[in-house]
Amino acid sequence: MDFPIKQIDDFFNSIDTFEGITSLWGDFGVGKTTLSLQTAYINALSGSKVIYIYSKPNFPYNKIDSVIEKNLDEVLDNILFSKAITFEVLLNLVFNLEFIIIDDLKNGDRTFNLVVIDSITDLYGLELQQDKKGKNFILNYKLNQMLANLTFLNKKYHVDVLIVNELSRKTQEGQTYEVERGGKVMEYWVKNSIKIERTDKLNHRKFFLMKGKSNNSLVFYTRLNKQGFEEDLK
Repeated sequence: MDFPIKQIDDFFNSIDTFEGITSLWGDFGVGKTTLSLQTAYINALSGSKVIYIYSKPNFPYNKIDSVIEKNLDEVLDNILFSKAITFEVLLNLVFNLEFIIIDDLKNGDRTFNLVVIDSITDLYGLELQQDKKGKNFILNYKLNQMLANLTFLNKKYHVDVLIVNELSRKTQEGQTYEVERGGKVMEYWVKNSIKIERTDKLNHRKFFLMKGKSNNSLVFYTRLNKQGFEEDLK
């Protein structure tokens, strides 16, 4: 998977074999969809086939127009956009991905190199209910199965997987921490992490990268404009 920011690209693609699910997460409005669209764009531009599953209420037509400025027809030929309106629909889309890949391979066609899900937990969060532990258990089970299937696709078919996730907070021993929504399910399945944070400057963003379960990490700053993220700020 190629990324539109050199720092991210170098970090994940130069250490060792890049594998596993990559999560792009942060607070509302920090630019997660913009970066995921930029990533889909540059991979499609290089000839990769991309499936982009969107699960939020309003499809980001304006952001797509802003990010995909050049070679529009060529790029859109390589990106399949799909919309999930419920968590169950999202689950079915993910489980049908292997059938699409197998059909492509049987027909001798190019198959998908990258799957982007924006967002993996938005619809999941809408269905969670504090007073219904049985329903929440089932939702967590389905989220676990979804991530397991994406991991399987990554390993068996060498399909890169980028998931957008929301920020949550947990309190432990009097301290509040920012974590990914999905708790221990996400901790288990996600191998690589890209967290975006706001700074005290309006359009500047702080990135925190983490690779695998090791101590490999990187922090850098960049600027967000209408067309997307620029190169890193020195």
